[in-house]
Amino acid sequence: MRRPLNVRERRGAALLVLALLIYVAWWLLVDSWFAAPLADIDQQIDDLRDQQQRYAGLLAQRPALQQQLAAARQDPASRSSLLPGEDPSAVAAQLMQLTVDRVKAHAGQGPGCEVSQRMPITPEQDSAEPWRQVKVSLTLDCAAQPLAQLLHDLEYGQPSLFVDALSVQRATNAPASGGPGRLRVHLLVRGYLQPASAQVAP
Repeated sequence: MRRPLNVRERRGAALLVLALLIYVAWWLLVDSWFAAPLADIDQQIDDLRDQQQRYAGLLAQRPALQQQLAAARQDPASRSSLLPGEDPSAVAAQLMQLTVDRVKAHAGQGPGCEVSQRMPITPEQDSAEPWRQVKVSLTLDCAAQPLAQLLHDLEYGQPSLFVDALSVQRATNAPASGGPGRLRVHLLVRGYLQPASAQVAP
């Protein structure tokens, strides 16, 4: 039979229970109500300070960026990188003809390259971009060598064009052995219109 606690043991047990109650009360009333929210506020302050420093750095670069943009708009090389014209539909048709001509320039290389489908696209104006963009979707039957040359011409020629999407598939009628022959290629090519003010000679 367990003997009853003496006065000293009861006092020690009471102190332990009291300490546990004080800890629980502190955690409920102080830590969860005050300490944790204060820690969250400190973290938010640190995040806001980092954002403020980043935005301040960007604002400090604004004059230099504006000067570079103004110089680029006056540079004839910059103008030649844009497609001339004000009507997006007409410029998209011009872009389509330009890309078709570049495909034809590589038609005689290896197994050749030719356009099977083409479609001009005039996306809605993006207010975040300073220039209006136009696109053309192409489906090609093209061998690997002329395709590589075509992509190089599109990316590095003038006016500046960008390949937004590229899909290459082995043609269904390709021979079972040997080289792949012609590939079925889908291209989405993007270009930009010249602003109306940039087309007027100084």
